[in-house]
Amino acid sequence: MQWIVDLAHFNYGPYFFQILLLGVFAYVARHYFPLWVAEQIKLQTQKDHTQFSEALKWELKSREQAVKVAEYLALANTLKSSSPEEEYRKANQLSWELAMWLPEDIYKKMVQGVVNRNADSNELATVIQVRKLLLGDDSGNLTADDVAAHGPSIGGQ
Repeated sequence: MQWIVDLAHFNYGPYFFQILLLGVFAYVARHYFPLWVAEQIKLQTQKDHTQFSEALKWELKSREQAVKVAEYLALANTLKSSSPEEEYRKANQLSWELAMWLPEDIYKKMVQGVVNRNADSNELATVIQVRKLLLGDDSGNLTADDVAAHGPSIGGQ
């Protein structure tokens, strides 16, 4: 019981500021630290969601461009000197849109595949290159020989 009496007579003056600071720190830690942690989690979740959303938008845009590549190649493959002017206008529009989106080497090979077809540079080789660009490591081992190209002679004798 004597120690309680000793505590009552102890001079707290020199330690008052430190005790007060410790009390303020304990109060802040008790009341505001959980709020800060919750806010940090919320901010990180928003950041992750934004990054995922942007990646999804980019993937959708990439797929739209892949459709344009296929449309352009199909149209360019069937253009004849007697084709209507509207088909040429559409082919030019698609070609120019793709020039703004495709990497330089793939676009150049696509154009060469349409203008000067050969074993290394043709429509199907371009399809495979765009597939690799879009799918990356998931593109598999598909080759131009594995892609179907339809025409009047397919299935004929």
